[in-house]
Amino acid sequence: MRRGADYLSAVSRDGRTVLLDGQAVEDVTTHPGFAAAARVIADLYDGAADRPDLRFVDGDASHSAMWLVPGTAEDLARRTRVHRYWAEGSFGLMGRTPDHVAALITAFAASRHVFDRDGARFGDNVEAFYREAREHDWHISYAVTPPQVDRSKPAHQQPEPFLYPGIVDERDDGIIVRGAQMIGTSAALADWLLVSYIAPMQPGDEDYAISIVMPLATDGLRIYPRRPYATMATSTFDYPLSSRFDESDALVVLRDIFVPWEYVFVHRNISLVTAQFFETGAHVLANYQALVRFLVKLQFASGLAIGLADAHGLSAIPPVQAQLGGDIAAFCAALEAIVLAAEARPEMRGGLMLPGPSFVYAGVSLQRRWVVDLMRALRELGGGGLIAMASAAGFASAETADDVARYYRSVSMPAAERVKLLRVMWDLVGTEFAGRQLQYEMFYSAAQHVADRQVFRSFDWSVGRRLVRRSLDGD
Repeated sequence: MRRGADYLSAVSRDGRTVLLDGQAVEDVTTHPGFAAAARVIADLYDGAADRPDLRFVDGDASHSAMWLVPGTAEDLARRTRVHRYWAEGSFGLMGRTPDHVAALITAFAASRHVFDRDGARFGDNVEAFYREAREHDWHISYAVTPPQVDRSKPAHQQPEPFLYPGIVDERDDGIIVRGAQMIGTSAALADWLLVSYIAPMQPGDEDYAISIVMPLATDGLRIYPRRPYATMATSTFDYPLSSRFDESDALVVLRDIFVPWEYVFVHRNISLVTAQFFETGAHVLANYQALVRFLVKLQFASGLAIGLADAHGLSAIPPVQAQLGGDIAAFCAALEAIVLAAEARPEMRGGLMLPGPSFVYAGVSLQRRWVVDLMRALRELGGGGLIAMASAAGFASAETADDVARYYRSVSMPAAERVKLLRVMWDLVGTEFAGRQLQYEMFYSAAQHVADRQVFRSFDWSVGRRLVRRSLDGD
């Protein structure tokens, strides 16, 4: 299995084009905007390699369980463990760790018959890439949402051709693709990139109906990340989360890149672009990873909440207990129940055992609402303490250290420890990093109405209909 040093070596100075504030980033593993997050990923690769329970054996080789095709309940439980492992490494704050897109690629390979509809060579491509990615334990990112130029029109009716990624030319050895795609979360830190479309396409979009993969160092591929929050963090004390766990988001521009045929999964087929996600079960498996990650994030938030209540002597006060129970503990318990139910009541789709889709999609829908209430509850609990915090410099200065130590302490915590706790909470709810966290949780999967329609389609309405029919029939 892959080691952290192997990962860092692979993404360091490999020729990728990352353009930040108009300047090329020479090495993402040393640049202050990306280095800390890359180090987190590397450390997690090291930890995973040392955990037998996060591996599986196929033939003579051992692989990370994030590439395991779940065919049994035990397999599904192992995937849950590996997702939780990767999530705990960032307290649930990094949504596009390597296990996320690995879930997509694994489901693709387990359902190659979907890709075979356009010819067996495309199913062969999917299976071959899965085996290659599994062998090297690659970190794969994806960009599947087009730029917000004119959302009222499909790809082929945009103000100019190939604003969205599409095929501008074909050769015997591959295709030429031009366009741009959002939102390449963690693209600057990944080994490979998957480019396709998650939203339905329309007749006339055939030139854009693609699913392709490419190394991040592909000639003509340009990554435009937003400004990393880590570059704005003055210290890990003052910005304990944003200084370490900003995985970055980017616009991905494809300037007539060449994609060999072996890295083409879908070719000019509108229906297959949608089928690759929803008929294969890839969308369910990837969103299950997201739910496990969000559960870790909720549990992290619950620890901050009870820790602050303990520090201020509030844990025994009934109104505070009610607030902590209703606004935080209830969310944690409910989401954990959803994750457990999804694992306990799986659905077999071909040879792939999926966590229960109705539970997964219910969790995704509820998560978007709960995260808003969670942030509000943490803000209320922190109160004015969240906006009256000493800095690391205040503790270090001989001029201010005595006052800081005296007046920033709590009944059970020295000043430095209490301020550290408040700093973590503020970085989760109040900084620019926190704003991105909220926006990510609300939109990483889809808009609310799209998520709610997925719940509608996956829910078993027959039970309710049967009960109503009984009541109408007088039974």
